[in-house]
Formats: sequence, C-alpha cells, structure tokens
Amino acid sequence: MRYEDTFSTASLCIDFAVTTETIIALVSVIAAVISALMAWHSAATSRSALKLAEVDHRERHDSLRVYLIDGACWQNKKGEDYVAFACSFTNSANAPNTIVRIDLVVHAYDGEGNLSNAILDPIIQETPPLWDLKTLSVPINLEPRSTVSGWISFKMPKHLVTSRRVDKYEVASVTSLGERAVVESYLLRRLKNDNRKD
Repeated sequence: MRYEDTFSTASLCIDFAVTTETIIALVSVIAAVISALMAWHSAATSRSALKLAEVDHRERHDSLRVYLIDGACWQNKKGEDYVAFACSFTNSANAPNTIVRIDLVVHAYDGEGNLSNAILDPIIQETPPLWDLKTLSVPINLEPRSTVSGWISFKMPKHLVTSRRVDKYEVASVTSLGERAVVESYLLRRLKNDNRKD
C-alpha cells in the first residue's frame, strides 16, 4: 500500500466526518431557531391573554360611581333636624354589586375652631319630596351596568346643629367587594315646612 492511498483514504474519512458534524450543527441551529420562534409565539400569546384577562377583570370589577344630585336640610314639626342627599349610584361592571353600607360623615367646627367628625347612619322615615325620587335603603342591589337613584336621609344630632358650624358633608358608600365611594357637599338647600310633607 502506497502512502498516497493512505492519505486519500484518511482525507475521505475527514471529509465525511466534517460533513456529519456540519449536518448535526445545521440541525441544531434549525432546532434552536424553531425553539426561539415557539418561545416568541408563546410569549405573544401570553401577553394577549394577560390583556384579555385585565379587560375582563376591569369589566367585572369596574368601579362604583356615585353622583350627588341634590342636598336638602329641614326641621320637622317636632323640631328634629334632618339632612338628605339625592344620589345616583352607577354600577359600571358587568357583574352585580351591592352597596352594604352608607354613612354620612359630618365635618364640623366647635366654638373654639376645633374640627370634629360625626358619622351618622341613614334613616328611612323622612325624605324631601324633591325630584320625584324614591327613598333608598341599605342594602342597595345594583344589577350589571345599571343605575339607581334616590334620597338618603340622616337625622342630625341636636348638638351638631346648635353648637357647631358644619364645614362639609361626606356621603360614604361601601360595596360588598370593599370598594368605597365618597361624594361631598358643602351647601344644602334649606326647606321650610310648607315646601315639604311630614
């Protein structure tokens, strides 16, 4: 056997080995590219699914909107003082919601200028006849994407009326989901007994 024949046989083996390594490398590159494309597609699908989930969550748990229509105060024939607020409650979500609590927070100053807060519960016995609105009582059930309007009345304690200067009123409502919505009023319409029914 000649030296040349040995060299050509070794060269053929090396060419064959390089070709096999090249094919394996090409297959690995193709697999890596396919894997990267699949990962990119998976990430894009996950992003769009997250956006859809966020939209769905917003639609289901969209905020409660409260609007103040009017406010009134009066004294009944027994000399008891009342305030009432006509409010509109809007459930923007596509799921039902319930208002489980409504409070009136009265911010008032005493004769020395000290600020204090009083929290009052609503009553249903007294309402003004304005706006032809019904009286609302807690709990207030709100259907999906609906609005309920009506009067919420509160009896004012005597010491708040006689010895304090009221700065503002806050009507605070709380839903069954724990969401809190507040509307404020600084001025109220004063009704006389001939303007209203007792």
